Amino acid sequence: MLNNIGTTITTLLFGKKIGEDNFGNIYYINKNNKRWVLYFKNNDASSVPPEWQAWLTHTVKDTPNKKDNKKKWQIQHKPNSTGINYILNKSNEKINNETSSYNSWSPNKREK
Repeated sequence: MLNNIGTTITTLLFGKKIGEDNFGNIYYINKNNKRWVLYFKNNDASSVPPEWQAWLTHTVKDTPNKKDNKKKWQIQHKPNSTGINYILNKSNEKINNETSSYNSWSPNKREK
């Protein structure tokens, strides 16, 4: 958990644990109905599933539970995968220049 010290102290003193999602994020509430999350690994808001995001923003009153029926067409939530750990390494892929319609320009090469 990489949280700032103030959030951690506030959570210990005033927070009541409400739940946890499948990413390991823990959700809290205080007596004034303020809601917050302690992220599991990175402070990445995209790791909060939509049902918990709705709870955090007071869109829904009840906390999400694992028994919520999801529709067949709904997919599992995934965090944003554009971070450094998810970079696609294209250097291992071979580029076939014969089928490519792109030719790079070289200043030393003269066209006839």
